[in-house]
Amino acid sequence: MPRYVLLIGLLIISCSAFAPPLSAQRVRTLEEVQQYAREHAEEPAIARLELEHAERGVDAVRSQRLPRVDLSASYTHVSETGGIDLAIPGLISRSIRFGDGNLYETAVTASVPLFTGFRLQSAQRMQETQAAIAGAQLQGTVTSLHNRIAAAYRQAQLSLRTRAIYEQQLQYLDTQLATLKKLLAQGQVLPYDTLLLSTRMSALRVEQASADAAYRNAKITVADLANLEPDFDVTAEIADQSPLSVEDENVLIEQALTNRSDLAVLRELGTIGDERIRSEKASYLPSLSAFASYRYGKPGVDQVSNEWMNYYTAGVALQWNLWSWGGDRSRVDQQEIQRRETDLRTIRLERQLRAAVHGLRNDLAVLVETRSMLDDQVRQERAKRALLQARADQGLATATELVDAETALTTALLRREQVDIQYLLKLTELANTIGKEI
Repeated sequence: MPRYVLLIGLLIISCSAFAPPLSAQRVRTLEEVQQYAREHAEEPAIARLELEHAERGVDAVRSQRLPRVDLSASYTHVSETGGIDLAIPGLISRSIRFGDGNLYETAVTASVPLFTGFRLQSAQRMQETQAAIAGAQLQGTVTSLHNRIAAAYRQAQLSLRTRAIYEQQLQYLDTQLATLKKLLAQGQVLPYDTLLLSTRMSALRVEQASADAAYRNAKITVADLANLEPDFDVTAEIADQSPLSVEDENVLIEQALTNRSDLAVLRELGTIGDERIRSEKASYLPSLSAFASYRYGKPGVDQVSNEWMNYYTAGVALQWNLWSWGGDRSRVDQQEIQRRETDLRTIRLERQLRAAVHGLRNDLAVLVETRSMLDDQVRQERAKRALLQARADQGLATATELVDAETALTTALLRREQVDIQYLLKLTELANTIGKEI
């Protein structure tokens, strides 16, 4: 082999030895993912645009209550003009025409509504309430996204820790299998014993692959919610750092009634309903507006001289609908019916929140009790497996008993991990129910 080929091969091997593994990925904490989502996810961005849209609407409606100035210009051609025909006996008849067929006019007009039956005032208040609704929806969107990411992240943690448990059990069985193969070579155990362990290891590898797939899918969900690439790992630590206190149910219900964005939206819709009723009742009252206009045109107001001239107009306009066949009353009734519907929806949601808080607290209490019992079960299964291991070392226990003990311990460990995650998921659900981030 040429010397330079050997040198190149050694260089490649050396670089490969010091290069980081291709599977290594950045670990992102739950807080990092949530912060990234607040800044880059589409849902909060859409909600922010809706808030900005509503705020611009407030400016637009407010301007309708203020004076406005308009500039206009026009040209009109008239085929016939006014005049006087003179016919005096004994004299020549003649006609005198006023102006001509070309009319020019420019104007600057200022107008202001003086009284509209509170219609414009109600429109402004409704738009301001729409902006408040958009703000509440933005907060609710951020809170919901925050908590959905937390739930998906917890699922990824569960899959990660489940995979680690299977790996630990596989390492234990692999050690036992190596021992049994030595004993088989010495004729002290049957081939069935090694086959039993191999079968159990194959089943564990299948479960491990399933946990690995669940881990990847959970990461995809987290990445989709946060609008980032799924090229990261989650932390295995699942310590509860929740600020929620679940002891006092009345406090939780009060927080739900205060913080829930959908409940806040319903209350704001009630305010809009009141203003809509007031706006429709404005049709019972007259509308009054004032205007003033400066004009410059030809022939202006002097048809005889037919010259460019400036002049002004000013006035007050009154409009009052006296009869509309009950249409105005029907529109008021419609708004009152919708207002009552909003009240019923609010009462219904408040009752649902109370029931949800009560049910979640019960679920959390059951999980706490279950976690305590599983801790005892894990200790017992470990002691049982250790005892059977010692008996197997002395030739007093079979491989079947050892596999059964290992399987029972694995099941207990998995259930213990699941309870931990379920507890955190229930806390997340409770936080979402009361409108808080966790």
